[in-house]
Amino acid sequence: MHASVSPNIVAPARRRRRRSPSSDPLKKVTLQLSESVLEAIKSVIEAGEAASANAFVEDAVRTKLRERRRVKIYAAYEEASRDPAFLRDMNADLDAFDATVADGLSPAR
Repeated sequence: MHASVSPNIVAPARRRRRRSPSSDPLKKVTLQLSESVLEAIKSVIEAGEAASANAFVEDAVRTKLRERRRVKIYAAYEEASRDPAFLRDMNADLDAFDATVADGLSPAR
């Protein structure tokens, strides 16, 4: 053990970073962040809430991309809900399933 490391100090638990598959290699990029954002990232790392600035930024970007995809999907749902042809097809499918659900059941007494 190194002389300056106290055996009584336990490093904060860190989340394990999932490794990118070999088909998705890491690529070095240069970004500019405001000093306040950089300091906030450093605080998160020091608190043990992220393994590194790279891991934190990648996680934040993935989260934002996931949210963006979700917004697009819900916009498509909204658009479909106003499309008469889509609604006719959907209702026809629901009617077909209603008949299937009752198939083979005795009439209610």
